[in-house]
Amino acid sequence: MAAFGRNEIPPKPPKTFLRLMFEAIQDLTLVILIICAVISFGLSFYHGEEETFESSTKPKEANVEWIEGAAIIIAVVVVVFVTAFNDWTKERQFRGLQSKIEHDQTFIVIRAGKQAPLAIREIVVGDICVVKYGDLLPADGVVVQSNDLKVDESSLTGESDLIKKHESKDPFLLSGTHIMEGSGKMLVLAVGENSQTGMIFKLLGATKEDDEEKKPTDNKKEST
Repeated sequence: MAAFGRNEIPPKPPKTFLRLMFEAIQDLTLVILIICAVISFGLSFYHGEEETFESSTKPKEANVEWIEGAAIIIAVVVVVFVTAFNDWTKERQFRGLQSKIEHDQTFIVIRAGKQAPLAIREIVVGDICVVKYGDLLPADGVVVQSNDLKVDESSLTGESDLIKKHESKDPFLLSGTHIMEGSGKMLVLAVGENSQTGMIFKLLGATKEDDEEKKPTDNKKEST
């Protein structure tokens, strides 16, 4: 575990509520509404300050033209707040569900000749996992025993055809793929960020370390 790390991919820190509000307000429709509100405010106060000979002889009326701009601003604030709140709630629910799946899902692992159920994050390189129909592979590995093992790799390749896996023919199994038929045993070769799923997450910028790795490079550029 010290050499190859734990079988987990550190997620990006959750976005703050203010960040979600900032992203929501960048919607083109809302930007146009804000501009219209500003123009409405400007025109209402401009006309309110104008005085002509005819208007000076008439009794002054309360300036209510600003209400239209204020109503637009209130509507924009409500939309931004509701959108940010929905995104914040969905992100919390997703992270809670993901954490629950990672803690609850177990695999039968063979260590030192003994079989025992282990949580996904406890799987390390060198373990032998017993895989069967319906399993979502938690790590990369190679087939050491196959009983008519067929895998759905559409999540990685986009191909819907099932791929037959055997010790002597196409033995490699990748994390994130599903066992659709048969059963077998897999020798774990890569876990966590070194697995296929981990590398995809890195390319998508969905891991925590991506942000931490950018900081030293940015500091070097500033020093140069």
